[in-house]
Amino acid sequence: MTRYGVHTLVVLLFLAGLSTRPVWGLASPGPAAPDALVAATEQVDRGKAVFANHCAKCHGASGQGGDGPRLIGTPNGLAGYQTAQKLFEFTSAEMPFDNPGSLKPEEIWDVLAFILDGNRLLPPDAILGPDNAANIRLSR
Repeated sequence: MTRYGVHTLVVLLFLAGLSTRPVWGLASPGPAAPDALVAATEQVDRGKAVFANHCAKCHGASGQGGDGPRLIGTPNGLAGYQTAQKLFEFTSAEMPFDNPGSLKPEEIWDVLAFILDGNRLLPPDAILGPDNAANIRLSR
């Protein structure tokens, strides 16, 4: 085999190996239960709708910021809350700015799932809520 052929083979094997690696360097969780994936997607979709109705007026339609700070994209201040639980506690007490405490807990979890998903901080197939929020870190 020529030197060119060996290099080509090495590159192809390397690229083939990359395609089987888990996203974000996380261990592969194995096959997801279809119901969990659908439920996680539905939560993010619900959160997007709540965000549009209650949050976008200050934080921008895509969370890019406006009168309120950026929530989706970089830079953002989410890491200062350390965990999704602490972000939930702040949000439930202080947001929306013009009517604090008016959102139901389920709506807040949905909005936070949308925000975390937009920042790639929501673990794959996770349904955000009180059972896992303390374990979800807001920094990479």
